[in-house]
Amino acid sequence: MPTAPPTVCLGPHRSLAAGQPALVVAELGQNHNGRPELAEALVDAAAWAGADAVKVVKRDLEWELAVEARQRPYRGPHAYGPTYEAHRRALELAPAVHARLAERARRHRMLFVATACDPPSAEALRAIGVDAFKIASRDLDNLPLLAHVAAYGLPVFASTGMSTFAEIDLAVEVLRQRQCPHVLLQCTSLYPTPIDQVHLRSMAALAERYGVLVGYSDHSAGILLPPVAVALGAVVIEKHLTLDCNARGTDHACSLEPEAFRQMVENLRAVEAALGRADKPLAQGVAEVRGKLGRSLVARMPLEAGTRIEEHMLALRSPGVGISWLARDRLLGRRLLRPVAAGHLLSLDDVR
Repeated sequence: MPTAPPTVCLGPHRSLAAGQPALVVAELGQNHNGRPELAEALVDAAAWAGADAVKVVKRDLEWELAVEARQRPYRGPHAYGPTYEAHRRALELAPAVHARLAERARRHRMLFVATACDPPSAEALRAIGVDAFKIASRDLDNLPLLAHVAAYGLPVFASTGMSTFAEIDLAVEVLRQRQCPHVLLQCTSLYPTPIDQVHLRSMAALAERYGVLVGYSDHSAGILLPPVAVALGAVVIEKHLTLDCNARGTDHACSLEPEAFRQMVENLRAVEAALGRADKPLAQGVAEVRGKLGRSLVARMPLEAGTRIEEHMLALRSPGVGISWLARDRLLGRRLLRPVAAGHLLSLDDVR
């Protein structure tokens, strides 16, 4: 039999394992628009909507951008500065703000997860204290960064949205060499992702190929797919959260507002409850329904006392409170103690 994927421990009070409730991560990303007060409001909204964790992103722009990228003009309805560097700086929160967000999340009893885009950001986030790191899809082949983060020993959620199996093989090897607990996330790096480009079946392929827990980072519109991913085995669900899908910024349009996020969590938890057990238990109350709607043995025709019962004399009728067809051997070959009218239930008291 295949070995179960290892459990990933996120702290003393939460772990990830097959069959356990999925961790729902509210991705704040850049939907705070560079405003600390909006970021705090998003943390509060995530807690209200039922998220288990919030996730932030930290960048060090000196590591992040080549000179050409810094100087590139950045224009359009979602620009926060005249150049790409100015735009990115306007959306960046200071480590002190991230520390406040982590504290706020924990007051809400949520975990604090962070994407580190470079080693200095990883160091700053580790100093703040995170429950897990995220490696973004674009950095899965950034093996130096992956090795740096994996060396902390904290759980890593590794997104696979831009990677082939050959690239994922190398990333997983880095994580395994450092004995870093990890979850691979199926993802498609299109914003929003068309439904036919989601490929949820790839989660099973990731789980089988690497023997790990898997999750789903959702960039599709709406709330349909995260519950489906849970039904297919996802132990982590990541979805962007915003207070206004029409706000300025590239991620708002593929995010959920708080009420929609709450509905997604509600649907996801309902799917988990419906998945239930694999040993085909009979639900409470089924015996009563079976007694009403099931079938029992009756006399197909009028039978005289002393008749030796044969199978052609029997029929099945509701209710199911008598002898079942599977138990008919308890009647066959025995003789009636009394006459029985056609259609009447037969019992062991009728025979000798």
